[in-house]
Amino acid sequence: MRLVVLGLQGSGKTYLVKTKVIPNYGDEYLVFDPNREYTGFNRYTPKFTGDDRRIKEELGLFIRKIILPNTQSLEDLEKGKKPKKKRLKLVVFDEADLIAPSKTNIPAPLRDLVVRSRHLQLDIIFISRRPTDLNAYLMDTSDYMIVFKQVGYNALKTMRALKIDSDAEIKDLVYEQHEFLLFDRERSYQRHTAETLPENPFP
Repeated sequence: MRLVVLGLQGSGKTYLVKTKVIPNYGDEYLVFDPNREYTGFNRYTPKFTGDDRRIKEELGLFIRKIILPNTQSLEDLEKGKKPKKKRLKLVVFDEADLIAPSKTNIPAPLRDLVVRSRHLQLDIIFISRRPTDLNAYLMDTSDYMIVFKQVGYNALKTMRALKIDSDAEIKDLVYEQHEFLLFDRERSYQRHTAETLPENPFP
């Protein structure tokens, strides 16, 4: 499962991931946490958030040295390798536009991770504020999207391109009630809050 979560500051996106998604993974998850918002969670806090080149270098090391050694591929299991008792099943990239901003090339290690995620039995969540901030490849290849209220012509135009008429629905979401649209693989959508989200929203 690859999930993209979009929402303005204070919309409830981080709360939703913390309370409704991460708990389903027990202790087998890790958060890439540039803003240090995940106190008490399994997290990695990058050092070079203010330097585009260095944070991408750090991202490459994070993937190669921390993520990949703690996953297990389907190919390994088919070759008869012993299943790992504890492995990463989820990686959350908060403020994902820092590492994969729009209109730039995605760092090769991150693209490779996305492409191989199913073989690695690894779910990935990318969190950002606006659809115009995040590289379109991550949205295009996501299985699901959660979109909180958006404002601004370009953000709404991007959502309309994703699904006709969704821009009007997104504009109508109530920010104070933390409403959002949940898009499935076919880009059909339903309106929810954290309280109405199904127990297993990502089958």
